[in-house]
Amino acid sequence: MSRSRGTASPSSVTVRDVWKALDDEYPFAHRADWDNVGILLGDPNAPATRAVIALDATPAVVAACRREKADLLVTHHPVIYSALASIRSDQAASATVHELVRMGVAVISAHTNADVAARGVSHALARRIGLKKIRPLLPGEPSDACKVVVFVPPGHADAVLAALSAAGGGRIGAYTRCSFQSFGTGTFFPAEGAKPFLGRAGSEERVEEVRLESVVAGSLLPEVVSAVRKAHPYEEPAIDVYPLKGGALGGGIGAVGDREREAPLAEVLEGVYRAVRPSWIKVAGPGKRRIRRIAVVGGSGSEFTGAARAAGADLFLTADIKYHQALEADAGDMTVADIGHGSGEKWILPEFRRVIAARFGGKIATRVIMESEPLRPFRPKHTGGTKR
Repeated sequence: MSRSRGTASPSSVTVRDVWKALDDEYPFAHRADWDNVGILLGDPNAPATRAVIALDATPAVVAACRREKADLLVTHHPVIYSALASIRSDQAASATVHELVRMGVAVISAHTNADVAARGVSHALARRIGLKKIRPLLPGEPSDACKVVVFVPPGHADAVLAALSAAGGGRIGAYTRCSFQSFGTGTFFPAEGAKPFLGRAGSEERVEEVRLESVVAGSLLPEVVSAVRKAHPYEEPAIDVYPLKGGALGGGIGAVGDREREAPLAEVLEGVYRAVRPSWIKVAGPGKRRIRRIAVVGGSGSEFTGAARAAGADLFLTADIKYHQALEADAGDMTVADIGHGSGEKWILPEFRRVIAARFGGKIATRVIMESEPLRPFRPKHTGGTKR
């Protein structure tokens, strides 16, 4: 029998409130265009009192939600990634979704937006292994960022900027209401029947205007443009949108930092194993070298090997390294280590809890589930030959 969640009281924390807290740290608008993030299941206005935090909505995690009487599940990987033709308990693709809906558990998923945030997945991993002077491996996340430019009377510039910002625009890393404003002269000729804010129909006008420009995530562009139009005093405001090449919204891909002291590879990998507790560490490249600078990409990051080498890394930690990529590493001068996909990502989960606790204190009980890799190394009991 499903549990009725009811309606949140004015003083209680809602699912939307938790989403907002996570959005402030890991902006959901900064997701990859192929990703699915945000509130993916449930009522945004429902109360959130007990939350389970995990990488995936696995059967074990769903069971934990049931035991904990959770009304919210926060995951890194989306609980719904591609379109579902049906939601049934007897089909693997939708069984988890069916059970969570039946239990009345809302789900928030923070995936690629948490990957590229300034203190996101890779930054958490870099801190976990003790790196110092941590910075993005590739600053400025690849995104569909745009520059929105609007021309507005000086006395209305602040109101338009406020509307743009409230819709999610003007955000770069930890900074909001980011804009540039310059003064100039605008000209226009209102046709007969027009109702201009300045001047009169049938007469050419020259007026002082502010060129207001700000960055906007492409996923928020329709909402931002709509908000600007509503806040703008003109009947027909001039709005320009320019796509930006390269990230302009803060954060970045991966992280790179330095150990306090140089050490042999074996010693460094022993430390990584103790700190990260991966199911395995698979190594390619030079084995007899000393390590000081380490680059990391939590989750799949083998395509960033070149960026790690360009950053001067002695060791690159990531996951899902393919056979031919390992061969290339063997022929190169930088050691590459595969620590498993989930092992590199799971350290963002305590950070999700930290964000929720910092915002809501004891109003939400949280439990973090640090599951191991779904792939497990097989270690046979007998490795010798057959006894005769």
